Amino acid sequence: MLALLAGVLTSFTPCSLSSIPLVIGYVGGVGQRDTKKAFLLSVTFVAGAAATFTTLGVIASLAGKLIGTSASWWYIILGILMILMALQTWGIFEIIPSSYLILKNTRKGFVGAFIAGILGGIFSSPCSTPVLIALLAIVAGKGSILWGILLLLLYSIGHGMLAIIAGTSIGFVQKLSSGEKYGKASTILKIAMGALILLIGFYMFYLGF
Repeated sequence: MLALLAGVLTSFTPCSLSSIPLVIGYVGGVGQRDTKKAFLLSVTFVAGAAATFTTLGVIASLAGKLIGTSASWWYIILGILMILMALQTWGIFEIIPSSYLILKNTRKGFVGAFIAGILGGIFSSPCSTPVLIALLAIVAGKGSILWGILLLLLYSIGHGMLAIIAGTSIGFVQKLSSGEKYGKASTILKIAMGALILLIGFYMFYLGF
């Protein structure tokens, strides 16, 4: 459930929310009137992102299994990674570049939306990627493939719900992001997510030492 909630919360961050209508408009050439096509393209985009998230979950699980999760140095590495992701979330130190690689995708239509989703799963949002990496670190620590698939599927469902709405309705994004309360809420959200990731990092250090 925490993974599902993490997906929902990260989808509310400004850099996640504002990029989706741009991507859907780019790959599909759809305007605000073609709601049906925008909806279908948004679902395809989310499916591509879900494929990326799930694949990353499997890779992280396999890595944890191969390395062995009992080694103390493994937890120390994960702890350092968590601290770096917390700093990224707070905007103190930029580790993940904010370049939108999804716009380099030249394919259009549903294939283009799916490819954009695959790329966007990692690169499109420096706001939500630290949370994704934190989840992958937890998955790697468990070393269970089924756990990894389940956790990242839940995350992708949570992350995709608002993405579909945002991709379908540009007006919704404009109305939500222009509100003063949204600006304050997104700031609080980023602080809270960063703090949670930092706590996970300290827990990893505790396990390592």
